[in-house]
Amino acid sequence: MTTAASPRISIVREESDASRGAAPAVSFQPPPHAIVTGPQAAPGRLRVSRRALEIFAIWTVVGLFIAAQRYLRGPSLQPRLALPLAESLAASLVTAYLWAALTPAIMRLARRFRPRQGRRLTTIPVLLVCGAAAALLHLLATNVFWHVVDPPEFGGGFAAMFAATLAFGGAARLATYIGIVGVTWGIDDYRTYREKELQASELERELVQTQLEALKLRLHPPFLFNTLATILPLIRTEPRAAARTVVQLGDILRLALHNDATGLVPLKTELEYIRLYLQIEQTRLQDRLEVRFAIAPEALDAAVPNLILLPLAESAIANGISVRPGRAAIEIRAWPDDGGLHLEVHEAALDLEEVPATVPIDDSFVRKTKLRLDLLYPGTHRIAITDRLDNGHEVSITLPLEQASAAVARPAGALA
Repeated sequence: MTTAASPRISIVREESDASRGAAPAVSFQPPPHAIVTGPQAAPGRLRVSRRALEIFAIWTVVGLFIAAQRYLRGPSLQPRLALPLAESLAASLVTAYLWAALTPAIMRLARRFRPRQGRRLTTIPVLLVCGAAAALLHLLATNVFWHVVDPPEFGGGFAAMFAATLAFGGAARLATYIGIVGVTWGIDDYRTYREKELQASELERELVQTQLEALKLRLHPPFLFNTLATILPLIRTEPRAAARTVVQLGDILRLALHNDATGLVPLKTELEYIRLYLQIEQTRLQDRLEVRFAIAPEALDAAVPNLILLPLAESAIANGISVRPGRAAIEIRAWPDDGGLHLEVHEAALDLEEVPATVPIDDSFVRKTKLRLDLLYPGTHRIAITDRLDNGHEVSITLPLEQASAAVARPAGALA
């Protein structure tokens, strides 16, 4: 089926437009009066101050630990270097606080030049050179501080003192730099792990809620009343049609309750559910609704999120035949292309002489699908809805192509 060309209003485009060759999409924006909350609304200065206090506190603890170790073990291990408690504490805290001043810059370098696949040969030498520079800078700052605060009583000069401390503590300072880099990577890995855990938890909660909403949407009072209103006259006039509708309604309940909404199913399984839903709508609307399927055979085994097409089918009903007189057709299309699975639900009026629908498109059904896809396929999906055409509208989805045999058993949270 072909339709007249019309600009597409994209609800969300996670992929680059250049990779799909599609026109730029228009994203939905929050209303001007919306109040933004969360981390993005926090003042930047507050975050920086909190981070600085955390670094300061950590290095204070490290300095106190080193001072205690130096004071308690110094007389037995290094009698010549043993210091009183006050001097040991001052020397350790000065060393720690100078590292605290260098820590933010070292963490930025560690994140920017973290070795990754194909970049190890260029990033590791950069990190080592920066480590040597940081160690020398820390050593220089330490010597300058003590040279100003407590100048030596005898000769020798600053250069001699710097050379002595370089030989004595240069390697230790380089090891400290490596430790800061390693801790930074560990913190980043832990944050990534926690974000994935939170994402998986949110995904499971969202998908379970989606399953319940799917039942509510499909079996909300208007749908139930329409179905029962359809069955009641059929019991007297067409008992077989009434019995068939009751069985179809039971099948919808069974599939909705037993299918796992937190995983993936083959497209052919999802189409069974769509067929049942549309068959009940055909019984209710009689000859006003025509249903068509254009499914490529190679797409039947592709993995799709369970219940993903139902909101789109309901959108076609709610925005099409329910607000427009005359007959209408709903066509569901699916085909693989360039490593992606394309799904489309297109509705169009068959009686063009009838008055076209003028009601704005209700995109609430598509927004529910968008929320699921944002969690399931972050950055690798696309969902769009056309503006109202002369004789209908269309919703399209593009997902990564994956065979159901390899994806159905995957747990929720591992879909991204």
